Amino acid sequence: MASPRALSSSTCSTSFSAHTRGRKRVKKRTQSLSSSCATGGEIDVLTTTLIVDDLVFADGTTKMAVLGGGGAQTAFGASMYSKDIRVALVAGVGESDCPEECVRWLTERGVNVRGLIPQRGMPTPRAWQITENDGRRTQIWRVDADEALYSMLRPRFATWPEEVRHPRACHFGLNPVRPDFDLVRDLRGAGVQLISVEPFTHATKPLSASSLKELVSMADVFSPNILEARSLFVGGERFGAKDLIKAMAEAGGKTLCLRMGEDGAIVYDAVMNVGYSAPSCAMNVVDPTGCGNSFCGGFLAALLETNDIKKGLAIGSAAASIMLEHVGVPIGPLDSYRDEAR
Repeated sequence: MASPRALSSSTCSTSFSAHTRGRKRVKKRTQSLSSSCATGGEIDVLTTTLIVDDLVFADGTTKMAVLGGGGAQTAFGASMYSKDIRVALVAGVGESDCPEECVRWLTERGVNVRGLIPQRGMPTPRAWQITENDGRRTQIWRVDADEALYSMLRPRFATWPEEVRHPRACHFGLNPVRPDFDLVRDLRGAGVQLISVEPFTHATKPLSASSLKELVSMADVFSPNILEARSLFVGGERFGAKDLIKAMAEAGGKTLCLRMGEDGAIVYDAVMNVGYSAPSCAMNVVDPTGCGNSFCGGFLAALLETNDIKKGLAIGSAAASIMLEHVGVPIGPLDSYRDEAR
């Protein structure tokens, strides 16, 4: 894996010192499958959202009932840092239709699933994910896209089981024009040390200065991809990577991760005024779905344990590259992927 490197600040007007690139049925199922999963003690990294993905690729091939939604991919990324990282997932699921293989993937990899919350009368969130040759992805819901569905993707903090309410760190996705400030407030109140957010879509129009400040500063880590970042600004389509990092830092961002697909990623600590870049290190591009989530999970776990954005960039990039080489979440033993990441 290529090592992260610091970039020159000569092209930036800001002084960047090293600026860079049946409900019961589900309940029984999750309880029985979690017998091998640690459910007590402290949680290191918690993430949210479970969607069952039905994948359609540009060549017409498909793969059905793939564990998606970002939560599992974030959990995978966090697990790449160390086998000792304790991970949990909070999400709403249907009363009886959450595929057993999806829950099993989580529990067999040590993910605490006590936060999977059955929703009366609701199906498990499910969607088509259609991927084009250029990497563009279109999501089409296979269930009614209404407020009830959206509340399942990231359940209100008040509904979370007590045992998952106090993680050391939390990562979740948000709509940049409707950021969930209430969840951040609740997490802070619960004593969460480190909060990371990423947009799960682009902004429909550029944000005002005040809205931009609220968005990029709401958490400790803000991690958009380059298209999402450009959508936040007037004329953002003309912004290069360094321009975006600079603009988000000036708006109040603290720790920034800019994910750029095949061009790798940049991380920047605005407090310490230092940053690094790393190239993509995937050897065989198969499926880009969930790579950004995996990066965020790996970055957050490493940052939590080391307070080192360079280490976070290395682990996040490795996790994303491994995810990119698989259809859906990797199904092999985590230890083999940790060895690969190093």
